[in-house]
Amino acid sequence: MFEERTFRILHRAFAALFILYVVLPLAITAVVAFSDDNVVRFPIRGFSGRWFGVFFNDAQWINAAWNSLQIAVITAAMSMVLALPASYALANGKKARPVLQTLLILPLFVPGVVLGISVAMGLGSINLFGYDLFGSRILVACAHTLWALPLAITVLIPTFETLDKSLMEAAGDLGASPLRAFFNVIMPVAMTGIVSAGLFAFITSLNEFIMALFLTTRDTQTLPVMLWLSLRSSATPQIAVASFVLAGSVFTAVGLAYAWFTLSRRRREPAAF
Repeated sequence: MFEERTFRILHRAFAALFILYVVLPLAITAVVAFSDDNVVRFPIRGFSGRWFGVFFNDAQWINAAWNSLQIAVITAAMSMVLALPASYALANGKKARPVLQTLLILPLFVPGVVLGISVAMGLGSINLFGYDLFGSRILVACAHTLWALPLAITVLIPTFETLDKSLMEAAGDLGASPLRAFFNVIMPVAMTGIVSAGLFAFITSLNEFIMALFLTTRDTQTLPVMLWLSLRSSATPQIAVASFVLAGSVFTAVGLAYAWFTLSRRRREPAAF
C-alpha cells in the first residue's frame, strides 16, 4: 500500500514537472508578446497589444507566415502521396522489409544542415520551364519531405498492419480492382492514421528552420527563418508575437485534428437506445 501510494505521488510529481517544463517557456513567450517594452525583457513592465498590430501590419512577417503555411501544405501533400503506397506495401510485405524501412527513415538521422546543403547543390541549379528551382517553395517542400516522409511512414505502417486483411479480398471478390479497393475500402478505415500522418508532416514542415535557412530567398523566407534573422538584428517583442503565432498555429492544427478524431469516434459508436 505504501509503495503504491509512493509510486502514485512520484508519477504525479514527474507529470507535473514535465508539463511545467513544456508549458513554462511557452507561457513566458506569450507574456512577452503582450509586453509594452521596446526590447525583449522578462518580467515585463506593462501589458500592451501594440506589437501584435506591428506584426500583422508588417508585410514581410505576413509573407513569411504565408510562405510557411504554403510550404507546410505542399510538404504534407507530397509526404502522403509517397507514404501511403510505401507504407501499405511495407505493412503487407515481408521480403527485405527491414532494409527498406531503415532506408526510408534514414533521413531522420541526417543533420538538417547536411540535407539543406545537399538539396541546394543537387536540385538548386535546376531550371524548369524558365523557373529557377532554387529559392522556390517547391524546393523547400522537397527538402522538408525528407524529414516528414519518414514520420508519416512510421505512423502509417502500424495503421495498415492492424487492418483486417480480408477487406481487400472481399472487395476483390465483389469485382473491385486493387486500386479501387484501396481508395474505397482501406483508406476510409485507416483515415485516423492517415490524418495523423498528414498532421505530423504538416507540423514538421511548419516548424523546420535549418533547411529553410539554406534554401529560401527574401521572397520565400519562412516564419522560423524570419525569427532567426530578426533575433540577430533587433530583439523586440515582435519576435515573441511571431513565436506566439507559430506555436498557436501548431496548437490549432492539433486541436482541429483532435476534434475531428472525437467526432469520427462518436459517429462510429452505436447509438444507445
